[in-house]
Amino acid sequence: MSNEVPAAVPATSGDRQAPSGPVDSTARRRPGLLIRGVNRRAWQITLLSLGGWLLVNMDGSLFNLNYPLLQEDLGLSDNDIGNLYAIIYAVGAISTIISGPFMDRFGRKPVFQLCMFAAALGSLVTAGAGGFMILLLGRAITQAGATTEWMAGQVMVAEESPARSRGRLIGFAQIGYPLGFFAGSLLSWLIVPNFGWRWLFVVGVIPIFLLLWARRGVDETERFRLHSEAVTTTSSPAPGRFRQLFAADLRRSSILASTWHLVYAFGVAGILSYLPLVYTHYGVSMENLYVSSAIATGIAAVGYYLSSVVGDRIGRREAAALWLILGAGSGALLAFAGRDVIALTIFYSMVYFFTLGHITAAAGFAAEVFPTRVRATGANLVAGMEWVGFVAAGLAGPRMFNGIGFAWTLTIWLVICPLIAAACALGMKRVAPGATLEEIAR
Repeated sequence: MSNEVPAAVPATSGDRQAPSGPVDSTARRRPGLLIRGVNRRAWQITLLSLGGWLLVNMDGSLFNLNYPLLQEDLGLSDNDIGNLYAIIYAVGAISTIISGPFMDRFGRKPVFQLCMFAAALGSLVTAGAGGFMILLLGRAITQAGATTEWMAGQVMVAEESPARSRGRLIGFAQIGYPLGFFAGSLLSWLIVPNFGWRWLFVVGVIPIFLLLWARRGVDETERFRLHSEAVTTTSSPAPGRFRQLFAADLRRSSILASTWHLVYAFGVAGILSYLPLVYTHYGVSMENLYVSSAIATGIAAVGYYLSSVVGDRIGRREAAALWLILGAGSGALLAFAGRDVIALTIFYSMVYFFTLGHITAAAGFAAEVFPTRVRATGANLVAGMEWVGFVAAGLAGPRMFNGIGFAWTLTIWLVICPLIAAACALGMKRVAPGATLEEIAR
């Protein structure tokens, strides 16, 4: 039932540099820490993807770190914040899932640009919010853009990268997540004490517009163009894309990948969304929270990239599972030994380094395990399931803290969830390091 572009067709400009055959000859050498042999276009897509992911997550961190200030200023209750989180994460899940088939039918580039417009608009609405409904509107618009940005960029990077460097380029782009939270922590530390929370979101819009200008010349990926040309020459219509994901050849990958990302996201969404509540519970001030978050996310950027390097060497499935298991150990330390700002910073840094850092290998795996005909649909389904996990964590967070306490809530989020996710990862088929996307599809 495959409608995949034939493997003999040169799929990307990066792979075109290699001899004919399903695997680059350079892929037989062990990939190093540095990224070499990548053409200008692949670097352009990677850097623009990194920039977009950094900026949308910087905006997200401004809310996550400072929601107690918005809550007090706008007169919101704890339940209001939990409901707001749940609603905006649901918007993110829906926008991510429906954008996948759109990208597979009309191209990657339109979504790549539109999501940044949404992020900018939502930030401005947030800055002017005077109550719950306007705040919800602003965060929902931003969330729709931010969640769609993730896989739009990752799919483009995967399709433009040579096989040998694909994992590290995807990992490099993924560093935008911790760097976005790092930038948000620094901005909060610099701006909030002097100007208040509204100016955070105004300042955050400026680099988004600069990135939109930088992306204006981005072209559609060559792999998607070749696939579209092949599809237009066939007379037999393909089944619906979601139906293809759950056909016999892809069903196992679709179910396990979705479960993996849903469970993982439920855990990390809890700590990310309610980090101020956790730190406040242990007597840490907002100023020290900003500093602690900046340290943790700065260190985490190294873990993100190392995960992609290890993935290029031993396989992205294996690297992701290893990082998740190490992250579960780090989560146990945070849950039961994090009682002051120093311990919280050390253990939170470890959780970010491993549990969240595993996503560079995981995102690369999600972008390559599905064939081109449904790559965006499959990758965005996986990403959408993450936002379903975020919805659940947003609703459950305050109730879990009140019902079972902070230590056991953190144990579920940071120990049990990563271990379940690791088991799902190891249950999926192995993808050999250095394989081209066409070889994987076969």
